[in-house]
Amino acid sequence: MSGQSITDRITAAQHSVTGSAVSKTVCKATTHEIMGPKKKHLDYLIHCTNEMNVNIPQLADSLFERTTNTSWVVVFKSLITTHHLMVYGNEVMICQHSFGGIVDI
Repeated sequence: MSGQSITDRITAAQHSVTGSAVSKTVCKATTHEIMGPKKKHLDYLIHCTNEMNVNIPQLADSLFERTTNTSWVVVFKSLITTHHLMVYGNEVMICQHSFGGIVDI
């Protein structure tokens, strides 16, 4: 058993059914396990910030949604993941989508 809670597994499965690989990865990066987000999930999300066909607002919404969770572990891991994306993700893509296309870099 991987240590993921039943809730985490069900949420990841729901995102698999809807076809949202980004939301599924956000869910897997922000599980209830008391340990940091897995490197493979963070690397995939960073890779997504470099792709043109990835919905960055959906990625941001998924992370924001996880910060409203009742578990402090999930909230903390969501903040860690957000920080990681802001530091290592594609700055231009994130700024373009976050600020409505106004970028002065």
